[in-house]
Amino acid sequence: MARPRPARRARVGAALGAILLALTAGCASGGPPGTTTLVLADSFPTTHPVSRDGARFFMERVGELTGGRVRFEYFPSEQLGAAEDFVSLARSGVVDVAMVSPGYVASQLPLSGVADLPAMSPTSCRGSLAAESLMTGGGVLQEADFAPDGLHPLLVGVIPGYEVMTGGSRVVTEPSDVAGMQLRSSGGAIDRAVAQLGAAPVAMPVTEMYEAISRGTVDGTVLGPMSALPYRLDEAATHSTEGAQLGSFTITYSIGTQAWDALPADLQAALTQAGRDTTRHLCRAIDEENAASRAELAAGGLAFHTLTPDEQRRWHDAVAPVRDRWVADMERLGLPGRAVLDAMLAALRDQQADAR
Repeated sequence: MARPRPARRARVGAALGAILLALTAGCASGGPPGTTTLVLADSFPTTHPVSRDGARFFMERVGELTGGRVRFEYFPSEQLGAAEDFVSLARSGVVDVAMVSPGYVASQLPLSGVADLPAMSPTSCRGSLAAESLMTGGGVLQEADFAPDGLHPLLVGVIPGYEVMTGGSRVVTEPSDVAGMQLRSSGGAIDRAVAQLGAAPVAMPVTEMYEAISRGTVDGTVLGPMSALPYRLDEAATHSTEGAQLGSFTITYSIGTQAWDALPADLQAALTQAGRDTTRHLCRAIDEENAASRAELAAGGLAFHTLTPDEQRRWHDAVAPVRDRWVADMERLGLPGRAVLDAMLAALRDQQADAR
């Protein structure tokens, strides 16, 4: 992994100082006798649904299941480092539980990007529960991706429905309309989809996206409604597809293996149950939030073009090669790309059958 930039090192150093101060005060070291305190960090502001219905719900559920024997020190909004640093921070023990997204650390968790591939799942609950079966409980992604990096996933969330949102007078209804554009992308599988459509994926912090679209620095972004609303993209972007399903964004909250192994079996069981409960709570919240956010963005002036079945088929056909190319890239690295994709598709079918 690339060496952290100075600003990133400064954030981590400041956070380490805060943790050391808490340790000397007897807080982060475990709190009252008989309790264990875990440091949890993520990149989301506390108003974000993943913070509210993911991190906070999980921490409260752990407290309930353990009778208060496990407590948390929560550091949101990248207070302990940038999102791409969380693997190393959890592995090294700087944090105990971290938000780890395959899209941000594709080189470290390459196979886990499978859940972000285009047209995998129209709902969060279907995608999240399918990914959970691969990332937890000894699933193929837990064993092949997370365990070698010193991570033990506790909960999984999938934000689906990534669409093309454009600024100015740029209207996108067909895949060919995207060719030649510069689109802000969150990385990983989304980069692959953007490139397949003939556009250039642009990496930039999400906080810079509004201004970049407003000024025309980029033509738009590929994002889901739930993620677009907090940044008021209805004020910067003017048009959006609905139904292109260009990919998803997967997050996990994972505990470092060393921290996990240090917990007694009953606390491990409580964290496991809390993770399962949170995965289900979070996916329902994401599906509700996506629908509500789309309505609010539309009310704010973002014009959605709902794709007809024929148009949607053309979009799916246009990005279909992304899956095969992803498999080929994984297997070129000696990784079981085809087996993982087949396992994910099978898990999605199982979730669809269970929902009937």
